[in-house]
Amino acid sequence: MKRIAGIWRASDRAERLLLLLAAGGVVATCAFAAVAFVKRPADISNPDVAFRTGDLASKSKPREDRSVDWPRYGYDLQRTKFLNAQRVRPPFRKLWKYDQDQLIEFAPIIVGERMYMIDNDGIFIALDDDTGKVVWKKDLGNLNASSPAFWRGTLLAVNLEPPQALAVRAKDGKVLWKRDLPARAESSPLVVGRRMYFGSESGDFFALDARTGKPVWQTKLAGSVKAAPAYSDGSIYVGDYAGKMYSLRASDGAIRWQASDLGAGLGRTGRFYSTPAVAFGRVYVGNVDGRVYSFDRQTGAIAWTFSAGDFVYSGVAAADGPRTKPAVYFGSHDRTAYALDAKSGKLIWEASPGGQVSGPATVIGDVVYMSTFSGNATVGFDLGTGRRVFKFDAGEYGPVVSDGERLFLVGGSEVLAYRPVKIEKYKPTAGTKGIVPPAEFRRAQSKSKPGAGKQDEAETSSGGNNQ
Repeated sequence: MKRIAGIWRASDRAERLLLLLAAGGVVATCAFAAVAFVKRPADISNPDVAFRTGDLASKSKPREDRSVDWPRYGYDLQRTKFLNAQRVRPPFRKLWKYDQDQLIEFAPIIVGERMYMIDNDGIFIALDDDTGKVVWKKDLGNLNASSPAFWRGTLLAVNLEPPQALAVRAKDGKVLWKRDLPARAESSPLVVGRRMYFGSESGDFFALDARTGKPVWQTKLAGSVKAAPAYSDGSIYVGDYAGKMYSLRASDGAIRWQASDLGAGLGRTGRFYSTPAVAFGRVYVGNVDGRVYSFDRQTGAIAWTFSAGDFVYSGVAAADGPRTKPAVYFGSHDRTAYALDAKSGKLIWEASPGGQVSGPATVIGDVVYMSTFSGNATVGFDLGTGRRVFKFDAGEYGPVVSDGERLFLVGGSEVLAYRPVKIEKYKPTAGTKGIVPPAEFRRAQSKSKPGAGKQDEAETSSGGNNQ
């Protein structure tokens, strides 16, 4: 300090002015850097990124004369979470209910006439999907937060505790193989060919031989991997807790591209818990920085980002159809459900699900379903308008799955099976109040009454009331 004071006293007037200007520049630079460090980065819009108009609706449309399998979390390999089963639409008649007495955080899978799921205590359960009766039940872990994947008569799964991957024979629950992992895993596995893909909290991403459990390759990523991976055209897509999104070559685990989130300001990176959806030449995924990202599938370039009001843990669903343009759907901790234009990221509609959404959006036909963990309900919104067409007072994380004929709803620790009925024939019963918005019900009942129903139509167009 004395040396600086001596330099100042020894300087003439012009030299002192230069010293003051230099010091001011340093202060301004530091201030600018501090503001940039604290300020939340603005959203991105890059319309030049490639977009391919898809036809997801025809690819996922079940035949009218048969049911379909839902063999993995997210329905297809791309994890679009979209089944174009137009006949599976509310109102519904309850067929059966199964109660596990423990949280079923991730939705079940359906293959043939069986439903398979894992509760939070690591209990593996197989149900008859026609009756809801238990086929078998096995205690194969202590803690689980994922769905199994079905492959050639086998359930492939991971556990948080003990940290392991395992294969279970689907017909009776017999364990075929187990493999210890370096850390806990809640990344719902994906099976392509004979390989099982998933990540772990150690940041390791694995490819195991589905038949034997032997390692095929292992790639170290920058942070914990909790999200389920998606697949398309030889590449695996997954994000991590270091705020990185990856495209990995499925054959050997080589990183094809790596992209970073924009962060939440204050120098904080985000985290990818959301399971991506691969569609329209893009990768769509939510982040804890409150944004949904659209990445170019080939290069990792950001096409657009959209800011919600809070965390986006929700897995993004992608869908299109004859009456809806390509769009993506998700919920947020800001207690809002969103529909965005898949190409531009512009808002199509937003609606209130009645609570915070952490689990995935799931599209069945032309209805998108979400569960609220703070409101304990499952709600369904019309894809085109965002009008609420379904509400049931049970739900938490994974909302629904379908076999193309029925809807299976996950309500915390219970699973309910529903079959659609014509709204004119729907009769509310105990335990189904609110499953169809009253305005829609009144509208349907008034169709046969000449001159009636105008007020009901007005209420329905405005969303009705589910009280």
